[in-house]
Amino acid sequence: MLLRFLRTDLMEEVCGDLEENFHVIRERTSLFAANCNYWYQVLNYLRPFAMRRSKSFRLNSYGMYRNYFRISFRNLLRQKLYSAINIGGLSLGLTCFIIAMLYVQHELSYDLFYKNADRIYRIYQRQIGNVHLGTDQFAVTPALLPSVLHEECPDVEYATSITNDFALLTFDDHHFYERGLAADPNFFNVFATPFLQGNPTRAFDDPANIVLTASLAEKIFGTKDPIGQFVNYQNGEPFTVTGIIADPPSNSSLQYSFIVNLLSNTYYSEEIKKTTWNNNAFYTFFLLAEGADPAQLQSKFPALIKKYRDSESYASYPFKDHYRIQNIAGIHLETGVNDDIGLKGNKQYVYLFSAVALIVLLLACVNYMNLAIARSIKRAREVGLRKVVGALRSQIIFQFLGESILIAFLSLLLAVGLTHLLLPVFGRLMERPIEIDYLANRLLLPALLLLVTLVGLLSGSYPAFVMSSLRPVEILKGKNSGLTGSKVQRVLLVAQYAVAITLVISSIVIYTQLRFVQEKELGYDRRNVITIPVRDYSLVEGFETLRIEWLKNPAILESSYCTSLPINVTSSHIINDEVGAGTEDDIAIYESRVDYGFLDVFGITLLTGRNFSRDVKSDVNSAYLINETAAKALGWTPEGAVGKQIVDDGLKTIIGVIKDFHMHSMHLQIQPLILKVNRAYVNYIAVKVTGEDLPETISFLKKTIAERSPYPFEYQFLDERFDQLYKSEMKLGEIFGVFTVLSILIASLGLFGLAAFMSGQRTKEIGIRKVLGASIQNIMALLTKDFLGMVSLAFLISVPIAWFAMRVWLQEFAYRINMEWWMFGVAGILAVIIAGITISHQSLRASMMDPVESLRSE
Repeated sequence: MLLRFLRTDLMEEVCGDLEENFHVIRERTSLFAANCNYWYQVLNYLRPFAMRRSKSFRLNSYGMYRNYFRISFRNLLRQKLYSAINIGGLSLGLTCFIIAMLYVQHELSYDLFYKNADRIYRIYQRQIGNVHLGTDQFAVTPALLPSVLHEECPDVEYATSITNDFALLTFDDHHFYERGLAADPNFFNVFATPFLQGNPTRAFDDPANIVLTASLAEKIFGTKDPIGQFVNYQNGEPFTVTGIIADPPSNSSLQYSFIVNLLSNTYYSEEIKKTTWNNNAFYTFFLLAEGADPAQLQSKFPALIKKYRDSESYASYPFKDHYRIQNIAGIHLETGVNDDIGLKGNKQYVYLFSAVALIVLLLACVNYMNLAIARSIKRAREVGLRKVVGALRSQIIFQFLGESILIAFLSLLLAVGLTHLLLPVFGRLMERPIEIDYLANRLLLPALLLLVTLVGLLSGSYPAFVMSSLRPVEILKGKNSGLTGSKVQRVLLVAQYAVAITLVISSIVIYTQLRFVQEKELGYDRRNVITIPVRDYSLVEGFETLRIEWLKNPAILESSYCTSLPINVTSSHIINDEVGAGTEDDIAIYESRVDYGFLDVFGITLLTGRNFSRDVKSDVNSAYLINETAAKALGWTPEGAVGKQIVDDGLKTIIGVIKDFHMHSMHLQIQPLILKVNRAYVNYIAVKVTGEDLPETISFLKKTIAERSPYPFEYQFLDERFDQLYKSEMKLGEIFGVFTVLSILIASLGLFGLAAFMSGQRTKEIGIRKVLGASIQNIMALLTKDFLGMVSLAFLISVPIAWFAMRVWLQEFAYRINMEWWMFGVAGILAVIIAGITISHQSLRASMMDPVESLRSE
C-alpha cells in the first residue's frame, strides 16, 4: 500500500525507517503492537507532500508502454515461425467469424428497412388436416380479405393484396421479360416505397397503370422521361407508366422490377365484387394501427371466417382453417409455409453458422494460448529478470496481454483482407450479395475493434497470468516448476480435437446422404431431358404442330407438356372413390396435367392398364393414371384399380397404374398422384433428347420457339433442377467441409504447440534416458503415446455428440442412410494420422537432441 502512493525519492528512506522501527517495537513489546504502529505510520504518510504526483506517473507509464510495444514487435520478428502460426491461425478464425456474422446480419436484416416495419404484418393460414408438401400452413389468402380487414377491424390502418407477376413488357418492338408484383392501390400505403418520379397516391388511379423501378426504366427508356410513356403488358394492351421507384434492396422479401395495378387482373376484379370468399390466391399484408395489439386482432379472425366464407363452396370442406399474423421481419426465415413469397432463408442454418463460426474462433484463441504457453519456457528467464529488477505482477500481465492484443490486431488486418477476398465466393455459394460496407454499417468498425480486443484478452489471459505468477528465484536457478500449463493445454487440445472430429464425422455423414440421394432409384429418368418453362400459352395451344416439327430432328426423341415436372409435383386437391360417400372417405391427392408423351419423356414405368392415347378422345375428359400409392390409399391393388372410377369433378375412370416415383425431394414420402390429359395450367414443356450435339439441339429448339413466341427462350436440364432440390444441403456440406478443414488445421497447430511445450519440459528426462541407452524409436514412442491418448479421448467424446447431431439432421429426410461404424472409424483414423504427422517433427527433434546439451546444467 505504501509503495503505491509514496513519492519515489522518499521510498528508500521511509521504508528503511519504518522497518527498523518495526523490529525495535517488536523486540520491546509484541508483534501485534509492532503491526499497529506500522499501520499508524503508513496512514500518517497519506498527506499531499508525501504522495506521488499523477503527472510523473503518466509520463513513466507512457515510457513503459512504449517499451512493451517495442519488445513485442522485436519478439514477433525474432520468432518468425511462431508469429506466422499465431497470426495465421487467429486470422483464419477471425475471417470465418467475420464472414459468418456478416451472413447472419444480412439474414436478420430482411425487410427491416421499411418505415414502420414493426407495424407491417402479413396474414397466412393453417389448414388443419391438409398436409401439403410436409406442412399444413399456406401463405395465400382470399382476395376479399384486405377490404374486410379495413372495414371490420379498426386495428388495421391499411391492408393490401399482392401476387407475384412475371410479365413480358414491350416498348418500340423491344421485349423485356421481367419479374414484378401485382398489387392493389393500398400497396404504397402499407409499404412506404420512395417515389423518384410520380405521385404514390395517384399511381394506380387506372387499372392499366404500371410503376417501374429505376433500373428497369433506364433499361427500357434509356435517357427518355418514362412518366406518361406506354409499355405493352403481356403482349396485350398498353399500360401507362405513372411512377418510378427505387429498386428494392437485396434484403427485401418482395423482389420486383415493376408493380402493376392488380385491378387489371380479371380474376381478382371478379373476386372482390363478391360478398363472400371461396378462394385462396393472394398475399395479404396490412399496416397495424399504432398502439394496437396484434394478438387481439388475431382473435377476431374466427368470427370473420365464419361470417365471410362462402357456405356453399365450403359445405364439404374437410379441413379447419386458422388465420394467423406474422410481422414482416419474420417472413424470410419462415420456411414452413406453402406458396410463400420471397427468397427463403433457414433459421437453423443461421444458428448453425453462428455456432460453428464462434467455435472456430475459440479454437483459434485456444491455439494461440497453447503456443504461447509452449513459448513461455524460453521467456521464463526474461520474466525472472523483470521481477528481480522490480517489475510488478500487474505490469507483466499487461505486457503479455498487450502482446496478445497486438497479435490479434495484426491478425484482424489480415482477416479483413481475407474477408474482402473470400466474401464474393461465399456470397455466390449462399446466393446472397453479402459485402463489407463500412459507411452503411456504422457499427462494423467498432464491432471489429471490440472483437479484436476480446480475442486478444481471451487468448492471452492464461499465458499472462501463468507467467506473472512465476517465482524469480526458481526461474533463474533453471527450475520451471511454476509452468503448470500442460494440464490446461491437454484439456484445450482434447476439446479442439473433439470439435474437429465431430465436424469430420458430420461432413462424412452429410456427404454420404447427398450421394445416397443422387444415386437412389427415382422411378423416372432425369438424364437428357430439357425443360422449358411456358411463358406464352400459345405454345401449348399449338403444341401438337410444334411436337411434330421437333420429332423430325433425329436428336429429339419425344416431347410433352405438364403442370409439374416429376421432381416436384405441387398441385393437390380432394377426391373420393365412391359416389355420394361422406367427407371422411376423402383423400388428398397430388395431380399433374400432362400430354400423351409424358411417360415416354421421363421414362416412367406403366405397371398395369394402358397409357393415354390420342386415338381415344374420351381420355381428355375422363381418363386418369394413378400411382401405386394412390391405388393403395383408395383400397385397390394396381391390377384391381384399372377400370375403377373416382369422384373428381364428375366420374373419372382409372385406365392405368404407374410405378411410384419420387415426385418430391427425399425429405418427403411418396404421396398419392393422378395424371390427367389437360392443357389447363401447363407450366413446362419437356423434351427428351439423345444427348448428342446438345448445343445444336438447343439452338434448334430456340429457333422453333422464337418463330412462334416473342418471349425469351429459357431452358434447364432436368438433372440441374433435381440438384436444386438439395441446394441447401449441398451448401451445408460445402460449408461444413471448409469449417472441418479449418478446425483440423487449427487443432493441429495447437497440437504442435503442446508437443513443443512437452518436449521442452522433458528435455532433461530425454537426455537421461538416452544416456541410459534409450533409442530414438523409444523416445519417439514415449513422446507420441501421450498425444495419441489425448486424441483417442477426443474421439470418444466426439462420437456421441456427432451421432446425436447427425441423427437429428437425418430425421429431416424421409429416405435416409443409416449411420455406420466406418463413418466414425474413418474420422478417428484420420485424426490419429494427422496428429501423428503433426507431432512427429517435434518428437524426432527431441529424440535426436544431444544429451550433453540437456544435462550440462546438472
